[in-house]
Amino acid sequence: MGTVSTIAQTKGPAHKFSSVKDGKTKTPLLPAGAFDTHVHVFDPSLGPYAPSRVYTPEDAPLSRMIAFNEHLAQDGQVGNLVLVQPSPYKTDCRVLLKCLWDLQARNINGRAIVVIDLDNVTDHTLEEMHQLGARGVRLNFQADGREVNLTELAHLLYKAARRIQHLPGWMVQLYVPVWVWDALYDSILDLPVPVIADHVGGALGRSKLPPEFQESPLSQPGFSSLTSLARQGRVIVKISGLYRCSSDAVSTYGDMKPIIESLAREVPDQLVWGSDWPHTGDGAARLKNTDIDVKEGFRSIDNLGILRSLRDWMGSEQAWEKLMSDNPARFYK
Repeated sequence: MGTVSTIAQTKGPAHKFSSVKDGKTKTPLLPAGAFDTHVHVFDPSLGPYAPSRVYTPEDAPLSRMIAFNEHLAQDGQVGNLVLVQPSPYKTDCRVLLKCLWDLQARNINGRAIVVIDLDNVTDHTLEEMHQLGARGVRLNFQADGREVNLTELAHLLYKAARRIQHLPGWMVQLYVPVWVWDALYDSILDLPVPVIADHVGGALGRSKLPPEFQESPLSQPGFSSLTSLARQGRVIVKISGLYRCSSDAVSTYGDMKPIIESLAREVPDQLVWGSDWPHTGDGAARLKNTDIDVKEGFRSIDNLGILRSLRDWMGSEQAWEKLMSDNPARFYK
């Protein structure tokens, strides 16, 4: 793989908020220059899944992902996309890198979070990934539904951070339950790179909390540490996958409102948004899977409804544009 030129930046009008009629209410669409910082491509025609994967997804090629983003955009133009390496491919990033090439050919600003073999990846390979748009590595401790081993996690976190610290702008993306932020607090303060907290840092809405925290979801273990780490600039919280944090689909995950409002109020400069397209299933359900060759379907998600809620919960147009455009433009240079 040869060196490539800097990926073309998305061009368009100045950021502005817009809305269109959608049923009974107005739906805000993505402002020009918005970043969707969490999308996946599943395309076996571009490369095979890992034999040791825990599930096999339905197909979700790049063309469908681009069409999805165009559907959400206020001007019908695809915005900035951050591809996240999904677990069925393990550390084989060939499909993701091919998609980055394709995005560049389409003059679409593409970035990526990769999964790598920390022991064997070479500096040359990392540099090639960087030139194509990679800006971090992912550690996913939720894909298979198993309990988190804190000792293993802390070790891998340090190892990953040290391995990528020489690469400009690289981060560690971490998907863990919210209580883990208490346990990792001091470790994250010592890391040489920032951390992206996947899916609201694992914070849960009332519908998924035990009874003792349902009346005060901000007091759930780990949330205060997550907010504090974000306030200190050590963690970037990704507002994504609300259906992973809440089971209240009827209200479009309305029980996440106090969580999102708190983050918007306390750390508005440390938030980014991701659609989590194409909306894969839960790791816990995969523990019962005895045949990985049976394809797992995707969820049916009211993405416009989620955007409506998020726009309200962010509280102001300024906070909304920070979430959608300004913050990710800083973090995914």
